[in-house]
Amino acid sequence: MKRYGLMGVLFALLTATTGLAQDTEPFAPDGVWIFRTDEMANGSPICTETWAFGPGDRLLVESGKERVNKRFRIVRDTDGLWLVTETLHTNGRADCMGDETAIPDTAERRTYLVPMNDGRVLTCPAPGRAPNGAPFITGCYGSIMPAAMVG
Repeated sequence: MKRYGLMGVLFALLTATTGLAQDTEPFAPDGVWIFRTDEMANGSPICTETWAFGPGDRLLVESGKERVNKRFRIVRDTDGLWLVTETLHTNGRADCMGDETAIPDTAERRTYLVPMNDGRVLTCPAPGRAPNGAPFITGCYGSIMPAAMVG
């Protein structure tokens, strides 16, 4: 019986990796993308935002009544792929969670990205480390996808 349980775990791990996109093309977001949280309430994400990636490495985020102008860049390092942003301006209104930010934090913010084969990109905190030093991904909280893919 234990052998079947182990085989099930191995199968789940192998099939889970098939959803990960191959590193054949660099990730370069452009245009309008939709962010949705994984956490749901009444069958809908608790937060949905519009992320407009534009020229000059600009990112405009619309979240609830908040409008945030950011500078962004995509960085790949030994851990993987990151969206690095710097907030330039916010209107200080309530975001999709009801939080208000009158004075923006200008420090860089790093979001770990995991592109999937279906076009979605998971948004996650920094990877953890196994005892052998290998990175592992846990705690992803949402995903972005091109607006044209949203149904």
